[in-house]
Amino acid sequence: MPDDQNDKLMEQFIERATPKLLEAMQEGLAKQIEDQIGGLKANAEKMLDEIKDARRERETREKQQATEMGQLKTLLERGDAPKDIHQHLSPEPIRLTRTQARDAALYRKAKAQAEKAGTTLEIVTDE
Repeated sequence: MPDDQNDKLMEQFIERATPKLLEAMQEGLAKQIEDQIGGLKANAEKMLDEIKDARRERETREKQQATEMGQLKTLLERGDAPKDIHQHLSPEPIRLTRTQARDAALYRKAKAQAEKAGTTLEIVTDE
């Protein structure tokens, strides 16, 4: 008889304790799952940003190539000499001395001018 009573008491304990144990475990598991999903989410966002950046760079390159091809076509249609075409398509870089480059306003202006002209900005030593 005592074994039957112990079994009944054990079953009653399990019935009452199980919901509370599950509730306590659920909070801990929810936090762990949230932490893991948060890491995956951050990683996915980083990858999407990299894909978007690569796409923007590709589109910029394609636009630049289309512009250059249009310029080349125009120059060829005008019948310019090959030397003139080469100079027009690959302009000389804009050069600033180190002293000039330290002037922020001048540097920004030169950089904008270089981008507009489709060339580069070159920093040279002071002479």
